Amino acid sequence: MSKKTFNIIGCIILLGMGISWIWIGYSSWYLLSLPMAYISFSINDGSIKKLGKIKQISILQAILILFAFVVSVAIVFGLIQLVNYLINDVFHLTGGIKTLSVIIAIILSLYPVKFIFGSVVYKVMDATR
Repeated sequence: MSKKTFNIIGCIILLGMGISWIWIGYSSWYLLSLPMAYISFSINDGSIKKLGKIKQISILQAILILFAFVVSVAIVFGLIQLVNYLINDVFHLTGGIKTLSVIIAIILSLYPVKFIFGSVVYKVMDATR
């Protein structure tokens, strides 16, 4: 299969997730389909071949990555809970404004994870070179 095909597959998976999220709501299938989309995009841009470096990391580096992941998830969970409190209890938003605020808040709460977890993984992978 060509790399372009994997890009199309990833886009179809993400588009299907978005439409079903709006139409039906959250489903536990997203926990399976999001990594499949990520793997499709990774095959497309060639970064899947870089995973061979994982064998070179030490136990301490693996623990550091795991710890950074746990901290990142805790930060996102805390930010989402804070936004939920602000939207429901402080601002008392309803309707479309509440939905739009929740979507924007979830997207913005993922950026700290991107910076924290991404920088730790980048430093570990840079150290293995």
